[in-house]
Amino acid sequence: MVVLSACSTDLSVIGTYKETMIIYGLLDQSQPKQYIKVNKAFLGEGNALTYAQIKDSTQFINSLSVTLKRIKNGVELNSYTLTPDNSIPKNPGTFYAPDQQNAIYSFSTPSGTLDVDSDYELTVKNNETGTTASSRTSLIADATYTSPASTTPFFNFILPSNNDYQYPVRWLSGKNARLYQIVIRLNYVDSTLNGNDTLNLDWVFPEQKAQNLAGGEPMRNDFPGQGFLQFIGNQVDNYSDLIARRALQVDILLTAGGDDLNTFIEVNKPSTSIIQERPEYTNITNGLGIFSSRYSQAPFSKYLSVATWDSLACGQYTNHLKFLNHLGTTCQ
Repeated sequence: MVVLSACSTDLSVIGTYKETMIIYGLLDQSQPKQYIKVNKAFLGEGNALTYAQIKDSTQFINSLSVTLKRIKNGVELNSYTLTPDNSIPKNPGTFYAPDQQNAIYSFSTPSGTLDVDSDYELTVKNNETGTTASSRTSLIADATYTSPASTTPFFNFILPSNNDYQYPVRWLSGKNARLYQIVIRLNYVDSTLNGNDTLNLDWVFPEQKAQNLAGGEPMRNDFPGQGFLQFIGNQVDNYSDLIARRALQVDILLTAGGDDLNTFIEVNKPSTSIIQERPEYTNITNGLGIFSSRYSQAPFSKYLSVATWDSLACGQYTNHLKFLNHLGTTCQ
């Protein structure tokens, strides 16, 4: 009885240390540089927030070997070595900042470097411990706009005869793309007592999903022209030094994401049920995180039609913002 009563009932949740890599990377052949972020998991006795502020807890102090192989039809054709990149500082917060040396790795990808018909295999190795993690992804093929047409001279978001006009943005999906998002960007210039400032405002639309990964699927995102003016009216402010505003071109931005990226986002969305526990998703072998692809379509850019330009300057939602009409005057 004495022996049994002396047994400890404490349960330790701290097991034997196991090195775990956490890897995030999205290949995008439309970008001149590719980035892979590598951190490590940590657990220890005491306050986890205190550990998070220690560099050695979340970052590998020693450099890693980070390589990317191009594979086509089962044959390795190219190999790229990524190098540490400390050009992107990390904002202060819960985790150690601002130094990210040995946390971000990159390599340059001039146009044509990455091949959309190949797969890419990422391998990250800790040269000191031998721990290795890997993953593989395909690239996303370019989507094709079907509306507006490339011959469209300007964006006519406003039709005086139709207050409910829905401006059509339509495209054919690209191969290997599951997730799409449209952004409408207004570029404009503020003229002030101190000179001119070039600014922009993004109207971000909800994500859409392709039904398959084969490509060529018709997709659309029509948006209300009056809603565009309402959005501008709610998001843009006046200030004392402002003399006038001049609208420049409007960009339609289309970004696509791979299937694994879509799954990762879905799994990590906030739960709307009473069961708050979410499954863990990773496509990193011997690690955690996500390695997938995205594609940033080149902006489809046009100036505004006269009717839209004048509505921006004089319409009920934006006439207080000092935008110039097509004649170069304000409505105030």
